[in-house]
Amino acid sequence: MTISVKSKKKQVKKTFEELLCDLKTSNSEKVRYNAARILGEMGDSNAVEPLIDVLRYDKNGSVRLYAARALGELGDSKATVFLIDSLRNDRNVDVRVRAARALGRLGGEIVVEPLVEALNDENPQVCITATDALIEIGDVATDALMESLDHEKVNVRCDATRALGEIGNKKAVDKLINMLFDEWVNVRIYAVTSLGKLNDTKAVPALIDVMKNRRENELVRAGAAAALGVLRDQRALLPLREMIMEAEELGELEDTALKSFKKIMAANWQSIPGAAPQKKPVAAL
Repeated sequence: MTISVKSKKKQVKKTFEELLCDLKTSNSEKVRYNAARILGEMGDSNAVEPLIDVLRYDKNGSVRLYAARALGELGDSKATVFLIDSLRNDRNVDVRVRAARALGRLGGEIVVEPLVEALNDENPQVCITATDALIEIGDVATDALMESLDHEKVNVRCDATRALGEIGNKKAVDKLINMLFDEWVNVRIYAVTSLGKLNDTKAVPALIDVMKNRRENELVRAGAAAALGVLRDQRALLPLREMIMEAEELGELEDTALKSFKKIMAANWQSIPGAAPQKKPVAAL
């Protein structure tokens, strides 16, 4: 198989073997990282072990970065332990980001613990990428993320709270309800949003309390109102109506409450007394 490699002067076609040679022997970091990039795009599993060697031993961060990306694209589980090592130990931030992304693509229980550890990375981009990778892995990450809700660092709690909402496993509902009492407002904002996404009406009473709490941050209260609209539970109708009626003017909170009130009414009108449209009497002929 050959693939075109573009340069400013001309387009050069290189075989798989030539690209491997470039990867292993070229003195040019640009040639090596281009070889790594293209080998990932080619999809030949014979490139996995050479790319692992580059990930482990190449002195250039850009080359290791493209090796990590290529290993994620190739999807061979043989690369997992080496990508984990890069995520934990590589000094180059971009390599750690690419390793996290690749581990998300590879998946499996083995990658959950190192990705959860990476939520505590000193670089925020690594933390964000690790969170997205855990979301991509899905349900198998739920238990570890639930444990991370108790982490001392606020950014870890934020990322874990967000991820649990995206994954959608309802076993996290009780823990997320507890996060409504976290001391940090950002955690509470993610908590109300995630409780809406989990779509479990067990959270309705707690969300109503948050929405009604005048001492709570306005964004948190608005998020709770929005989540109630997502859950569409009739128990929220009266509290939402009271909030709207008590307001002298509609701000963001009251506007959100009004939208949620309409959503719940639309979803439940058949079972709400007086909500069903009245039939007009037929005129006598």
